[in-house]
Amino acid sequence: MTQRKQVLAALVALACVSATGAQGINPGELPKEGYRLPGGIEPVVQLRTYYFDQESTSGTPSKAWALGGWIGARTPWWGDVFQAAVNFYTSQRLYGPDDEGGTKLLQSNQDAINVLGEAFGAIRFAGQTFTGYRQLINRPFINPQDNRMIPNTFEAYTLSGKVADVSYVGGYITKEKLRDTESFRWMSNIAGGSGNQEGVAFAGGTYAFGKGGYVRLDEQYAFDTFNTFYADVRYPIAFDDKTSLTLGAQYYPQTSVGDAQLGTFSTWGYGITGELTYGPVGAQLYWTQTGTGGDTQNPFGSHPSYLNLMQVAFNTAGEKAWGIGGDVDFADLGAPGLTAELIYAQGHARINSTTGAPLPDRNETDASVYYAFAKGSPLAGLGAAFRYSWLHQDGAAQTGTQLRAYLNYAVKF
Repeated sequence: MTQRKQVLAALVALACVSATGAQGINPGELPKEGYRLPGGIEPVVQLRTYYFDQESTSGTPSKAWALGGWIGARTPWWGDVFQAAVNFYTSQRLYGPDDEGGTKLLQSNQDAINVLGEAFGAIRFAGQTFTGYRQLINRPFINPQDNRMIPNTFEAYTLSGKVADVSYVGGYITKEKLRDTESFRWMSNIAGGSGNQEGVAFAGGTYAFGKGGYVRLDEQYAFDTFNTFYADVRYPIAFDDKTSLTLGAQYYPQTSVGDAQLGTFSTWGYGITGELTYGPVGAQLYWTQTGTGGDTQNPFGSHPSYLNLMQVAFNTAGEKAWGIGGDVDFADLGAPGLTAELIYAQGHARINSTTGAPLPDRNETDASVYYAFAKGSPLAGLGAAFRYSWLHQDGAAQTGTQLRAYLNYAVKF
């Protein structure tokens, strides 16, 4: 397919359905307004259509157009103590050549996805909430990775709460359903291990301060595979009503543990960032680096690196990467709901952690445009995105390209 035809197909996708990128259902208070089913149950419907077209740096194509979303229901807090919810996801193929899978909109063979995602019961007492069975978890290395049709979902048992400015969550995860599958598998298998089936114990806390500032700590112990500790800080500085500077830093060591089903390794990653905002315009600088002991692993969700872009996360062993970005919010320029961003990143000093052999340098450029209808408008809940990416790698057969175009619609009752 020519580039022009790719763009036209994406525009057709954008014209055909609907959402705000919101994830599924979590425990919490029901909205004060909105339609209720008998018993005060909240219906949840989100529609999504997504067109994805990629050619890798080796020339391998991946292409699909899917339609679906999710439908579910959440009860009120019965007796102010117990809440339950269920949520069913679907992603149906509208278009997708059998030999061009790998988009993660559908299963690897381009079959549709139909699965019961969330199915949980939650109990709250003394400010604590215990949630059991299928649920969403959103931490730096364990998260829904909701950038295709369907998010990751977890079978887990968690406890969460908040004391003053500190929020926290922890628990034990047995299985995960990845975004392009219908089956829940043990976390050790998701990570790539083939020994005993094991889960993940995790705990995380966030201290919030000021307007958007926080310190966050996370521990993720994947039995018999690897352990990850994560820490980051975000510190905003406001100069006046229009101008602010936000500084950030992150650090995440990883090491194999127990039976080391992925092999014995020890590595780390860190990043620093600064963002200057003036009115509707923002500019960002980034730097990240990965230890030479191995690539940093993220089998359970999106990589939290500042330079996790559309195609690569710049997390190869030894890799040093820098990036520069900019964004514009057009609300003050007469187009509320419209935003755009551009980012460029370059990575070098990559190595094969097993042999020490150097790997090619690479760079990626991402351009994105988003639009969301305002609250109170007839199309509130409808959002669209058009994103394009170019990945260049020294010595590669071609520049890798990726196109994402999608619509989300959170149905209001």
